[in-house]
Amino acid sequence: MNSGVPTIDNCIDCHAKAGGGDNVKHGDLSMSLANTTREFDVHMGKDGVAKFECVACHAVKRVDGKLLSHGIGGMPYHSVDEGNMKQCDDCHGDRSSIHIGKTVESIVGFPGHGKLACQVCHIPTFARKTSTKVEWYWADAGQDIADIDIPLQGVPPRKTYDKKKGKFVWANDVRPTLRYFNGKYTKFLIGDNNDVFTSLPAVLAEPVGDYTDPNAMIYPFKKMIGNQPADANTDKILVPHLFGGAGGPNPYWGTYDWNLALQDGSDVTGQGYTGEFTFVDTEMYLSVNHEVAPAEMAYGMDGHCDDCHFSDQIDWGALSWSSDPILGDGTRLE
Repeated sequence: MNSGVPTIDNCIDCHAKAGGGDNVKHGDLSMSLANTTREFDVHMGKDGVAKFECVACHAVKRVDGKLLSHGIGGMPYHSVDEGNMKQCDDCHGDRSSIHIGKTVESIVGFPGHGKLACQVCHIPTFARKTSTKVEWYWADAGQDIADIDIPLQGVPPRKTYDKKKGKFVWANDVRPTLRYFNGKYTKFLIGDNNDVFTSLPAVLAEPVGDYTDPNAMIYPFKKMIGNQPADANTDKILVPHLFGGAGGPNPYWGTYDWNLALQDGSDVTGQGYTGEFTFVDTEMYLSVNHEVAPAEMAYGMDGHCDDCHFSDQIDWGALSWSSDPILGDGTRLE
């Protein structure tokens, strides 16, 4: 057995394929990053200055050189965060100083822009090389559709239908959704009374924070929309048994019977299932931190306010504004 500092090849094969394929889930984390260029990520590009491995930012905890934990630093909504997660200013310093004399100095210093996380401008779009799934509709699964009838989307070409998983929409160069984030997440959890929706679409995972929160800043996220099965009588988002024999006798990918697969799932999770199901619209938000673009590609270069303002690119309501505040007629939403 060999030990040493992990390389991106030790990390990328699993993390890039979360969700069932390359860049399906995260959108900003594809297999291509294992051997990419500065154009697609200034930190990991092999032709760049940094040439970072994942552990340059996702680090372990050390004090005076002594290893305290083998845990790798991660984000709070999917990691116990036993490690040390580097932040932008750990290397780059304070934003107020590093932009002095640059064409974006006036924009960075403009009132209200202090709430913008670095990623908002420096990751203008994600999935720039490898497409990502932005819509996923389980309700359409189970149909026998000939391959000749399946359209292709994205780069590389992607099928938009799979009998096992339903219908998809893929996209490249996705502009992130902006939301306030204070480092905490809300998400549906089985058995925590958080698997029941009270409105639609059911938001399965989202960042916590708003403009009144002193610990919250605006960050970019991938918004994934779709539909999933729920109990028609209790409004619980259900967990189906999809494959394998350990979860019961009726995996969906074997029987293509949702009722049986949901009963199997309930027997394992203990959620309870009344025997009647429906499909409900869902949303979830995943943070975007990779695919940092070169400075010349960042929003606001040369003082271009219209990268964000005077357009329909921003959901101002999600940021607690009735409309674009730069137009002068926007009001704060309580």
